[in-house]
Amino acid sequence: MDLQTSSVTKSTQDCASWMQRVHDAQRKRTPEAVASARQKYEQSRQHVQNVRKCKAVKSHALRSKALATESLRQMATSAPEEATRVQERWQSAQLASKARQDRSYAKRSMALAPQALGSVQAEVMSDAEASDEEAAAEVAQLVGASDAGAMMAVAIAPVAPAGFASGTGSTDTVQSLLGELRREPASESECSAKFMLYEGYASEVEQMRSTLFKFYEESGPSCPPVIAAGMRKEIKGIDTAESMGIPDDSRDWFVYHMMRQAERNNTKMASILDGFEKKLEFLASNDQKECPVCLEAFEEDGARAPETLSCCHKVCKDCWEHWSAANHGRPFCPLCRHDEFLGAVAAQAVGGVGGGGDFL
Repeated sequence: MDLQTSSVTKSTQDCASWMQRVHDAQRKRTPEAVASARQKYEQSRQHVQNVRKCKAVKSHALRSKALATESLRQMATSAPEEATRVQERWQSAQLASKARQDRSYAKRSMALAPQALGSVQAEVMSDAEASDEEAAAEVAQLVGASDAGAMMAVAIAPVAPAGFASGTGSTDTVQSLLGELRREPASESECSAKFMLYEGYASEVEQMRSTLFKFYEESGPSCPPVIAAGMRKEIKGIDTAESMGIPDDSRDWFVYHMMRQAERNNTKMASILDGFEKKLEFLASNDQKECPVCLEAFEEDGARAPETLSCCHKVCKDCWEHWSAANHGRPFCPLCRHDEFLGAVAAQAVGGVGGGGDFL
């Protein structure tokens, strides 16, 4: 599940009192304040949406790195005739990871146009970390890894701007496993399986590159110019001769250098995406300081903590719980369908007679 609902129960009297407070607060705003707020909240929503898309792409890159490393480990510790089965498990797990990325990316793209969700019940967006853990468990099972956490730790630790970080145990593990590819296997089946693993992984890395560029093209226009320029400079480095080059060394099997370069490129892209994610999270958290419904300042936790909805709009926890209860657990976003929200609150506040101030 990507979404979760509120289980808090509010009485009819609680909801009526809340609607009156919201109605009174909204009536005090000037048309200029309303217009300014609309622009601010839309900008925040776009940044939240971009954070989730960035997270989807980065998480897939890390899972791909983990799966390739795990498969090399299995090939290094099993009989040559088992290599083909290891490669087949890798392919199945890799496809599942890619499907996860594509579904998440598509959902966030749909959220860019909230009117597309206007007739759909709105819910609180699930925690991204929990979704990542679920995805890691799925692909770990498919690839045959006994410990999803340990498998992912090898991929996550070395993510740094310089590529492979030095002096870390997980990086030493990756380097050691890649070193197993220096010598061409004597077994034809093992040789074929390792080449197919490289070929498939390299193809995935190239697709990740395309997705990264697509993400930048979609998210750049909504970012401040200085941040967009920094993002553009970073992704240009992916296509430098140094990043794409493969040394000509006849002493090693060519697959070793090719796999190592694909690994470095993937690590570099994951690092770039990690940086993008942090910048976008900062923008999203600083764009919107108050709940657009009650106009009270957000707090880190408690009743005023922000809740992010499936459309990427944010409202405070208290307002969302009251609005959910008022709609018997089937609420719509107060911002995507603000006219209907205005009507419902105004009708309650004035005893069923329409009217009142403007909403977002």
